[in-house]
Amino acid sequence: MKKFFGGKSSKDKKPNGASASPGSATPPPPTPAQAQRPANGQTPPSSSSSSTPAPTSMHFTSLAGATPPAPPPGQNGANGSNGAGAGGYPGGYPPVSTPGGGYPPTSSPYGGYGGQQQQQQQHYPGMPQPHPHLQQQGGVIPPPPSSTNGPLYPPVRQGTGPLPPPSSNPYQSQPYNPGYMAAQQQQPAHQPPVAQQAGFRANGTRLTGDPKEDYPIVMAIDFGTTFTGCAFAFRKDPEIQEIITWPKQAYQYPKVPTISLYKLDSPDFLDWGYPARAVMMTPNAKRHLLLSKFKLQLDDQQEHIEPLPLGIKPLDAISDYLGKFHSHVVKEAMKNFGSTYDQSHIQYCLTVPAMWSDRAKHVMRLAAVRAGMIREEDPAHRLIIVSEPEAAAMYCQSKGDQFNLQKHDRFLICDAGGGTVDLIVFEVVDVNPDTGIRSLREVTRGHGASCGSAFLDSNMEKLLREKFQKYPLTPMGWGTIMDTFVNQTKPIFPGTDPEMYLQVPNIPNLPDANDLDIGLEDGMLKLTVSELHERVFDPVVQEVLELIDYQLQQTHCEAIFLVGGFGSSRYLFDRVTAKFATAGRQVRVPPRAELAVVRGAVTYGLHQGSIISRVARRWYGVDSAMDFVPGVDPEEKKTLSRDGAVRCKDRFSVYITPGQSVALGECVTKKYMTWCYPRALDCPLYVSDSKDEPRYVDEPSVKKLGDFQIPMPDIPGMMPGAEVLVEVKMHFGETEVRAEALVLGQTVTAVCQWVG
Repeated sequence: MKKFFGGKSSKDKKPNGASASPGSATPPPPTPAQAQRPANGQTPPSSSSSSTPAPTSMHFTSLAGATPPAPPPGQNGANGSNGAGAGGYPGGYPPVSTPGGGYPPTSSPYGGYGGQQQQQQQHYPGMPQPHPHLQQQGGVIPPPPSSTNGPLYPPVRQGTGPLPPPSSNPYQSQPYNPGYMAAQQQQPAHQPPVAQQAGFRANGTRLTGDPKEDYPIVMAIDFGTTFTGCAFAFRKDPEIQEIITWPKQAYQYPKVPTISLYKLDSPDFLDWGYPARAVMMTPNAKRHLLLSKFKLQLDDQQEHIEPLPLGIKPLDAISDYLGKFHSHVVKEAMKNFGSTYDQSHIQYCLTVPAMWSDRAKHVMRLAAVRAGMIREEDPAHRLIIVSEPEAAAMYCQSKGDQFNLQKHDRFLICDAGGGTVDLIVFEVVDVNPDTGIRSLREVTRGHGASCGSAFLDSNMEKLLREKFQKYPLTPMGWGTIMDTFVNQTKPIFPGTDPEMYLQVPNIPNLPDANDLDIGLEDGMLKLTVSELHERVFDPVVQEVLELIDYQLQQTHCEAIFLVGGFGSSRYLFDRVTAKFATAGRQVRVPPRAELAVVRGAVTYGLHQGSIISRVARRWYGVDSAMDFVPGVDPEEKKTLSRDGAVRCKDRFSVYITPGQSVALGECVTKKYMTWCYPRALDCPLYVSDSKDEPRYVDEPSVKKLGDFQIPMPDIPGMMPGAEVLVEVKMHFGETEVRAEALVLGQTVTAVCQWVG
């Protein structure tokens, strides 16, 4: 890939001006194909794009002498300090009730960097003064707690204000291939997302481009590790309803097990939910595979993830399950609407953990296409990816009067589910007097870990296997004993007695069902409460407490809300209350806490824009060539630019820093000059979870997120290789990274070819 070149003379300065020799460009992406499972099981690339007319672009000659816009109000550009511091289970046993049990429910400053530091930097003749280094200021956040299931986010410095004002220099380095990048402007712009081009429904009727008009029904799907739920509402009568009926269920409940049934000798998908579980309770169980907890395959924080059995890929497992789930919930939901409405009138909100990577979110979007929820040609806004803590926050704010949440109050959402625990602190910014909806902003950088109630089950299984190592249980036997733990022991733990009992099924080679050495008497296994504390509950609960403590070290809050199935656990509530409740901080479990995410996601879809700003979780940047610094940059990275300047290749040019607050609709705009016409412009994007700013894109902590490909419009008379000015806008204030560009007077959507 050809590199762009620019000026930056020291390690603690961010990248600036750039140039590169002309080269070949990445061709435009192929025509979108219908979603299908590839033969090799690899994740297919995203391939949708749209363009809309836009005002004529500026000429380069006028750009060089242009005066940048004035800083937004309140952004004074004060100098800041250098902020470098701180699987499948053959005899499965999924539960049939809420994981974690049911607890009886009880009826500032932005976290970004505060300014920029002007520093004199070298630049080659003809290039404007390089962009100043953007610094962070403020105190160092304490290191996050370690997790036995994977590393958490590292500490970063937080400031006390929004984005710094734009620089007076409109030029900065970028590596986009190919061509000489003549200009870059980092300009925060508070503006609404660009409307999608109007298209057509599957039935051929035209879309208006307005989601509220095109999709009168909002449906949310909370795809969970152990259970999945669905709720929906009609925009004109926004009463939220849940799907409560499922195939072969024993009783009505608004969630269904996230389990799938496959043939044991081939990856043929057979069934899902309760019917899949029922098969594993028959003698035919040994011929089948019950796949569970496959959502955890998308957790990039886990250091060691065992691949799914039978060669099943995570995308395949998720799309198989969602396909059957979606067909059922749409059929049930449509019973509430007239014949003029069908599936094409639904806008979807799909929830994901806040700690998930951009790649994992993209996998969920691909799975939604394969599952038949959306089509590749649908507008991107038909499917909204919603973080689970944000959805839970929308649910809790709807109970704001009940919990006396006032303007400027802050509250911590602890979404403890079956697999993951996610946490974010929100602040109430304002209250809409007409709807009562509170607008919220993220105060802290959300983080979490895989330490949900499914890990209680795993701990329990390990304990039981130790006790029954002399008596191998059948898959049906394991299912029975684990169901007893999940449905009877876990919800009431620790109880009032020093011992708890589990009913054990018939054990081969043990006719009288007695073995006092392991505590088995008359078919009942005795477990002491102290043993359950030490081996099963406390290792997981302690991780949750450490996650909460890390958030509270960053900011104060008036309330802690425990939501999710595990969040409804009486034991977890007692431990959190004992450690964190004070006279000025309440700990509460809202009503129907296990449904907080799915119901809140519907509210999010009905009132989009209620989360007005988010805090970046990681570094985002691009591959740049910048001033070579002797003694700092290795000789093998030295390269010569077109103008004869000595540059360092593979530099990480920062777009967004961890802890930076980004408003909804806010974007970073960068301008380039290229000679790739009519081929697409290739824009690689990198991410890093490092605590320190990465210097090179090939560092171990840096991962390539994908390539944003910017198509060139067809302009009559334009010669191949002609000079083209491209203005790229990257949006980081939404749950998914989005890019668009102004090319030859037309606004085009950048298509991302995701890695992995």
